[in-house]
Amino acid sequence: MSWIGSLKNRLPGLVIPLLLLLWWVLITGEGSDTLLPSPAEVFSILVHPFQDQISTGSLIWSMTVSLVRITFGFSLAVVIGIPIGLIMGASRHVRKFLSLMIEMARPLSAIALLPLSIILFKSETLTQFFGMSYLRYQRHLFNEMQLGMIFILFWGGVFPIILGTIQGVRSVRKLHLEAAKVLGARKAFVFRHVMIPSALPDIFHGLKLGIGRCWMVIIAAEMLPGTNSGIGYLIRYSYQLSRYDIMLACLVIVAIIGAFFSKGLEALGEKSLVLRSRER
Repeated sequence: MSWIGSLKNRLPGLVIPLLLLLWWVLITGEGSDTLLPSPAEVFSILVHPFQDQISTGSLIWSMTVSLVRITFGFSLAVVIGIPIGLIMGASRHVRKFLSLMIEMARPLSAIALLPLSIILFKSETLTQFFGMSYLRYQRHLFNEMQLGMIFILFWGGVFPIILGTIQGVRSVRKLHLEAAKVLGARKAFVFRHVMIPSALPDIFHGLKLGIGRCWMVIIAAEMLPGTNSGIGYLIRYSYQLSRYDIMLACLVIVAIIGAFFSKGLEALGEKSLVLRSRER
């Protein structure tokens, strides 16, 4: 019966989406002069995800390109951001050395850095970076992975991760640290078995914010001139061709994937939140 309880907990969150859907049905009903397509038209696009859309590839292809780009950029942000945050949180000297640079870099918008990324990386892709010239004229995902795009995704996601990790390490209860020292634990043991587990809720919160920013950045970046793939590109191109049914179908996909990212990381961090709630 647990699934029934889970469904009841989620029902309140469906009220506003259902009201919006009802409003959408009403304003696009028979005799309406709105440019908005009806929910049925948008749904017909969503239920055929493998169908080619306006000669740009299928919805699945566009989604896959965007998701693989995010995988590279966000993974790089995690690999770099968490260690930096852990070290800055644990060491006052490192924090003093790096904090000013991070506070100066953090407000720089990832989208504003697109021209700089073009200057630094030109249009180089992973195919060129890894010397896989035999893939250059094929329809391969590596041909769509521009280094500049990965760079701005990394930039968009790394700072929430760093700040969340710093906050997590600095919020470790002194009682736990003192208890570990009294028991003779070395600094490495305390760092690994006390600081990191205690910091996990804040680290996961930083990851949640980071993946959200990455998802917003990739959609915006793919809508800019010069890109020819990804869900953001399909939104822009379908708008230019007045295919609003495809445009709205893409927006629905963006919303669903964004919610999946958020809820997925929230679920992964749930155990660490339970452990923190039991702390004394």
